[in-house]
Formats: sequence, C-alpha cells, structure tokens
Amino acid sequence: MTDTAASASASAPGASSTPKTGDDPFRALGGPLIRDIWYVAMTSDELKAGKLYKKKFLSEPIVMGRDGRGAPFALRDLCPHRAVPLSSGQMLDEPDGGKTVECPYHGWRFRTDGGCAHIPSLVEGQPFDLSKIQVRKYALREQDGLVWIYMPTDPAGEPDSEPPRFENMVLHKGQSEGKVKFVQRAELACHQDHAVIGLLDPAHTPFVHKSPLWRSSKTLKEKEKHYAPSEMGFTMLSHKPVNSYIYNIIGGEIRVEIQFLLPGLRSESIRNEKYGFIGLAAITPIDENLCEIREIMYWDVPILNLVKLIARPFTHAFLQQDARIMKLQGEGLSYDPPLMQIPDADTLMVWYRRLKREWMSAKAEGRAFKNPVKPAVLRWRT
Repeated sequence: MTDTAASASASAPGASSTPKTGDDPFRALGGPLIRDIWYVAMTSDELKAGKLYKKKFLSEPIVMGRDGRGAPFALRDLCPHRAVPLSSGQMLDEPDGGKTVECPYHGWRFRTDGGCAHIPSLVEGQPFDLSKIQVRKYALREQDGLVWIYMPTDPAGEPDSEPPRFENMVLHKGQSEGKVKFVQRAELACHQDHAVIGLLDPAHTPFVHKSPLWRSSKTLKEKEKHYAPSEMGFTMLSHKPVNSYIYNIIGGEIRVEIQFLLPGLRSESIRNEKYGFIGLAAITPIDENLCEIREIMYWDVPILNLVKLIARPFTHAFLQQDARIMKLQGEGLSYDPPLMQIPDADTLMVWYRRLKREWMSAKAEGRAFKNPVKPAVLRWRT
C-alpha cells in the first residue's frame, strides 16, 4: 500500500481493509537515525552530582555529569590524546569552584565546557597552547525532571529550538516545572524506527501485554479515534476512555489525550475535574540496533503515591514484554522479508515514516519543517 492509499483509508473509515504488499513501506525503515533534534538522555534524579556516567547515544560515546553549579554537562567520551574514555577517570574539584574530568591514562584534565585545563607532563617553557585542545561538548537542557541532549548532524551544530514542553503537564501549586514521580527503563534490541512503531502500534496490546489490567485478546472491541496534526507529530484528540484500572483509580469525569512527537515521544494525559496524570514514553537510540525506552510518569493524584511500589513490577513486566517482541521481530527481520500493512491500525506507522522523512529533508535543505499529517478518523479492534 502506498502512502497515498494509506492516507485515503485513514480518512475513510469504511474503506476496504485488504492488505497490499506492492509498495512495502517497511523498506524505508531502519535507515539513518533522526538527528538535529532533542532526545531524553536521563532523568534529573539519575544524574547524580560528583559522578561520571558512561553513555552512548546514536552510536556516539558520551560522558555525562554535573558541573560545580550542579548543571548537567555532556562531552565526547574520548580523550583526544590517546582515545581513553574520560568516563573511566574521575571528577576533580578545582580551586575556582569548578569541576574537571581527569583522564585515567596521563591525567589530562578537561573543564565541563570541553576545554583542556591541565596537562601534568608539560614543563615550564614548552610551547604548547592548551586552548587549542577541545573535547566536543553536547548541548543539554534540564526541565520537568528530564535531562535532554541535542544530537546534531554536524558536530559543530547548535540547537535551533528547545526541548518540547507537553501540554497539560501536571504541575503542583507553586511549581513552574513538572516533577517526575516514577520512571522505569529498559533496552529494546531494535532500530529506532521499529521501536517507535511498536510504541505507536494500537493493536498489539492484548496480545503482547497479557495482564488483568488490559483487555484480553478474547474480548476485542472496536474503537474509533480522531487525530489531528501537532507541531512535530500528531495527537489523538481528547476523548472519554472505555477501560483501564488507572482511570478508575483517578475517578471522576476522565478525559484522555495522547500525543506523539518526533523523534520518539508518546505522552498520555489523563485528567478529571481536579487531578491529572501524564505518562511519557521516551525512546532514545543507543546505536542502530539498540534503543533505550523510559516510562516516565507525572501526577498530582494522592492515591497514586500509595500504589507506586506496586506499579514498579508491573511496569517492568510491561517493558520486558515489549523487549521480548522486539527481539523476536529482529530474528525475523534478519531474513529481510517483505512486510505488510493494513488500514487503519498501521496508519500511525505511515505517519511516523512521513514525519521522519520530512524532518530529515527539511534539515538537509535548510528550510522549515512542514507537518505532512492530515486530520483523520481511524478505526480498529483491540
């Protein structure tokens, strides 16, 4: 099915659901990772002061930490002298109150802005300019309890935007930012594209996530959802939910809105007249064959504080179910088979592919991003 055909089926709920395989959209998947955009690197609580964190994002080695003021920093995790990972060294306090990262091989020290501060083996009078030695620095932002990292195509590239702020962010009285109440992390052995498609897929839940909290595969019901484009993705418009224990826990007149944003962010906002909850799933590629996913939750619902400990094993099991199906899919994809898509359950995958293609084209051509998604009504059984 072509993009045009998929779009037609999305806007026409009664359209034929016969699968077509002539133009396999999955052939375009698994290509370049999305760049020139912000990713969730860590939560604020994960990034402790005084420690170095060895990370890898989009196949780039990165060391993260906090400077003397407590602000997060990120540097390329390679000493320019002999390529030893700086994350294997240590953080040092400097007389000016700042911090430096010391390489464990020859003791070269680097400021948190990437500049070289000291080379122990140099002696007085040797003509060597430390200011010419620079470790690549990555742009970071810390907001709503998350540390975001900007991953440019050009190593010298600077962000031309800020990380997203989600509508309906749960804020307590007197707070200007959201506070993370719960986070669970897992790794998915797949390419970014397949991780995002799994995140968006509305039809897999009763088969992959077998749990009393979800409708089983024996009790599928038809659903109809209204979608509209948003700034960098699309939104399932606010609606009254039909099932979930969390809705019953919150109580009242519940409304749900689900939003997807590039590169791989899905937020679910649940609200009644008084309280709110946001579940944010964030996918960040480690390399072309491995991603990390975080389930991040915000709420001001008092009773959810009591069920927090119960939620952790459930969320862990939920993510491990996703990890298992991604691993199984990887086994099949190793044979490079043709794949299929159907309306309307696979339309979100088509939209993601269009969004990614347009984002990368806009950045390469130096023009503004134009959202290719159109309003649509989608129907499926789940």
